[in-house]
Amino acid sequence: MVIMMSSLATLAILAAIQKSGVMFVSVGVIGAVVYVFRHARMRDRVIAIVAAALGGSIGAEIVHTLYQHIAAVESGAGRESGEFFMAAMLVGLFNAAAIVVVIFSAEAWLNYAGRKSQ
Repeated sequence: MVIMMSSLATLAILAAIQKSGVMFVSVGVIGAVVYVFRHARMRDRVIAIVAAALGGSIGAEIVHTLYQHIAAVESGAGRESGEFFMAAMLVGLFNAAAIVVVIFSAEAWLNYAGRKSQ
């Protein structure tokens, strides 16, 4: 649990450095799901992490797009083609992939260390 939360904190710091609200929301939702599903099976955790990452990033991009539309803020080209939403999906998938790799690595290491100590 400590390893997962520290990797989420690293992703949150990276999101703050890049000033990416979509990434920050995605990491926050993943953190909440990791905490809620901490005693669940590995398969259920992975599914929940991927769903949370995609849902968080797309939800954040929807809010950002609505804000731009309501506030009549000038935006760059690509809003009509869906580039922003594709980028948000990729951010969510990258965040989910990073956390899933950390989870599998930590689980493999704990199994290896437990087997070695016996």
